[in-house]
Amino acid sequence: MMPLVGIRPVGTMILAVAGVLALSACKPQHPYVQCKDVPDADVQVGDTPLRAGDQVVVTVPRMEELQSREPYTVTADGSVILPLVGAIEVDGLTLEAAERKLNARLNGIVVNPDANISVVNQRFPFVSVIGEVRSPGRFPMEHEEGLLAAIALAGGLTEFADVKSVYLVRKYPQRVRVRFNYYDLAGGVECPSKIVLRDGDVIVVE
Repeated sequence: MMPLVGIRPVGTMILAVAGVLALSACKPQHPYVQCKDVPDADVQVGDTPLRAGDQVVVTVPRMEELQSREPYTVTADGSVILPLVGAIEVDGLTLEAAERKLNARLNGIVVNPDANISVVNQRFPFVSVIGEVRSPGRFPMEHEEGLLAAIALAGGLTEFADVKSVYLVRKYPQRVRVRFNYYDLAGGVECPSKIVLRDGDVIVVE
């Protein structure tokens, strides 16, 4: 009988496959950065999309009808209701984009419209907390609040939470996913403690 050459025992092959699968399972499914690598650049009000509850002042040269002592409030359906113009939807638009949209609406009403929109009272930021927390949801936050406050509003971590896998997913000024250790948050470690939540942030606890 010819000897079998180059064939490994079945048990060895099974162990090799199991090892590859284990290594694959350890790899993160999505890229992330550590807290220390997060840029410190602040998000300017003008770069933050308008949402319901924001209060804005609208001025248009040569159009006194739009001058108001009281600011206009973005309604629940995401619109601003203006004299002579009516409702204009601004939800999700930056100030610059909202100005362009208003100027387009004003064409034919005023010559060379040059609308200016500014935020005078910004709504409270809303943050979502999902994953291994006791009461996942979307929560209004006080300005300048951090991750620990949001997790507390969500009832804290469950017994199945991975304390080393707390993530902040942020869209503005650039999309980023930041990994945190819960014990660093609770212990007041400088880097995670300085992170201030912004409107639209999502906290994921794995």
